[in-house]
Amino acid sequence: MIIRLAKHSGFCFGVRRAIQLAVEAVQEGQPVYSLGELIHNPQYVQEMESRGVRVASSAESLHDSTVIIRSHGITKQQHEKLLEQGNIVIDATCPYVSKTHELIRQANIDGYPVLILGDAEHPEVIGMRSYGNQETLVVAPDEDVPNISSKRLCVISQTTQKLGHLNKLVQQLIPKVMELKVYNTICLATSQRQHSSQCLAMNSDLIIVIGGKQSSNTKMLSKLCSEYCPTVHIETEEELEPSVLSGKMRIGLAAGASTPENRIVDVYNKILKINGEEDLATSIQSIPLFKEESC
Repeated sequence: MIIRLAKHSGFCFGVRRAIQLAVEAVQEGQPVYSLGELIHNPQYVQEMESRGVRVASSAESLHDSTVIIRSHGITKQQHEKLLEQGNIVIDATCPYVSKTHELIRQANIDGYPVLILGDAEHPEVIGMRSYGNQETLVVAPDEDVPNISSKRLCVISQTTQKLGHLNKLVQQLIPKVMELKVYNTICLATSQRQHSSQCLAMNSDLIIVIGGKQSSNTKMLSKLCSEYCPTVHIETEEELEPSVLSGKMRIGLAAGASTPENRIVDVYNKILKINGEEDLATSIQSIPLFKEESC
């Protein structure tokens, strides 16, 4: 059995930054709250809660506290409410996400209705939309393009979307408007992660995607990999059944941007144990990386 890990797996820059800011805040000795889950990984959220970062469900419930804005960002109204109620706000919004807020705000000032490519129910997109106006719409990759009454339009993408989805949307919109402004706000880490995982899937008998079931970028990895080979999406090694590996010789591992390295190692070691091997990995550096030259 050959087990290989896709490059660019695990924590991205934005997630590492959010966690670092949370750890630093806890060390100050005061109660710390995250408005919504800091990252989309339930096991790590539980770990952070044990270290003093509590999850709050609403801005209205937080007064005179230290509050961390999660990596996905929050709405403009929530941010204003936190400040109004005397909270110390630590902004851990991913810089790529913060950029979309500014682009949407400026597009409205310039008179462009905004169309967001993404999942309307995802916290990142909910936050993005709050910086727009009544003409700001959201369309998912599998939805029909809404009727556009304006002659001009600005398109902005959720940072974890697939570039191909953005290209497809642009092609659909070109005949509908006279002036189209497009911002490719898909983050580099997302593009690299998707490419690496796809390449690995093309050269594997099975892909195991590791990460939160509610993580948008992790679900996208699972969807992309499943186009090339059988794919399973798990959060922890406990979900991995030996029967899944039956008859599979080339096993690929891929992990979302909010998946800790130790979780990847645990899954790798579980596969080794199922395969009857005793020499287990002690760090992610011990896991062979897939070389993409063959893609």
